[in-house]
Amino acid sequence: MKKLQVYVLKEFFPPFLLSLGLFTFIMLLDKLLDLLDLIVSKGVPMRNVVEIFLLLLPSMIAVVIPMGVLAGILIAVGRLSGDLEITAMKASGASIYNIMFPLGLVALIIAGILVVFNNSVLPEANHVARNLLLDIGTMRPTARIEPGMFVDEVENYRIFVQEKDDLTGKLIGVIIHTSTPGAPARTITAMEGTMEPVGANHLRLTLEDGQMHEKDRENGYRYASFSTYIIDIARSEELVRHDRNSRGDREMSAGEMSLFIDSLAARQTLLKDSITSVAQSFFVSLNNGNNPVATGDSTRMLRNTMTWLTGTSTDLILLNEQVTNLQRNMGKYNVEIHKKYSIPFACIVFVLLGVPLGLSSKNSNTGLAVTMSLIFILVYYFFLIAGEQLADRGQISAWAAMWSPNILLGTLGVYLTYRSMREGHPIPLPDFKELMKKFKRKRQRK
Repeated sequence: MKKLQVYVLKEFFPPFLLSLGLFTFIMLLDKLLDLLDLIVSKGVPMRNVVEIFLLLLPSMIAVVIPMGVLAGILIAVGRLSGDLEITAMKASGASIYNIMFPLGLVALIIAGILVVFNNSVLPEANHVARNLLLDIGTMRPTARIEPGMFVDEVENYRIFVQEKDDLTGKLIGVIIHTSTPGAPARTITAMEGTMEPVGANHLRLTLEDGQMHEKDRENGYRYASFSTYIIDIARSEELVRHDRNSRGDREMSAGEMSLFIDSLAARQTLLKDSITSVAQSFFVSLNNGNNPVATGDSTRMLRNTMTWLTGTSTDLILLNEQVTNLQRNMGKYNVEIHKKYSIPFACIVFVLLGVPLGLSSKNSNTGLAVTMSLIFILVYYFFLIAGEQLADRGQISAWAAMWSPNILLGTLGVYLTYRSMREGHPIPLPDFKELMKKFKRKRQRK
């Protein structure tokens, strides 16, 4: 049986590696146009674009490895089944278990390596890539600004434009969120604007016909309109590399994110205590008569009362918004923690799914195996992405969002495996070669 298991693995690895390369290439095509645009339209040096390309590879590898496992199993087992080698194995006393065991063991090893990869190599690659994109944004702030999407490669700014003219620098429909440390959060909107260099170290963004919205803990909400507003963005002619300490959710290991979630939870507890304190002070003041209503004439009393009520309600609203935002951030980080383990675990799920489906194949059609793997991969990632969006909105838990695809497809895989052990094949797949021959004969008769 040991020779049989080694033989099965020899059949698995070539299509696994081939599928891995194919799926990686497909994902690269989506990024390739953006990378070429950085060179051709934005003038970013070739060496920096190549570095970005290499830094993006780990994030793709983390996704395509489970895809390659499923495609490799379907192709390998499908060929063995189509060439009647599975029948010969069964005649010699082998069972489905003898086929699944080596594949499951390899999938388990791959999943373990992928977990380590997701918690070490991937966060560092994402961190270096983000730093490089921010540095490119400082060197050429317009390089990453694309119409119809928010970009945050310009440090302390998130910029959105509806339309952009690369030749004139004119921008239409501008929205800017600023997040300068120590300053209140600010949102600026403008009907149009222009972006032009000022000397060697600055880029001037001139906005016209717009509004500014500002909100902070001390001064509450402020609003202003403007006809012209100027923002100077620092830039440099040469690329200056910086190693920033701040990290996003995809730049941390699971352990680092757990510690960060604990710090967010502690901040949330303090904010909730502040809400309780503000509310208690408000009602105590009312009960004791220590409020603006008790002093001054009626007009002043009314004005003071309104100011007091407005200030208190604003404080409570701002505190509650901060609590909500912290809860949302904790959910986002929890999603990323579970994702680092759920995607590798899909390798094991795909063994349960791929082996019985491969056994059902009546021929060794590689195209059919790849098509079937693509269908199940699309289903898996559809549920994964939908779950992530629901979890980010707080509608379902992070655990349910990230593990439900594994549970659903794993349950299906267990059922198909059970049917394979009892009946020899889980579902009678059609012989596509025969179907094509029948289709050609019908066309010839016409």
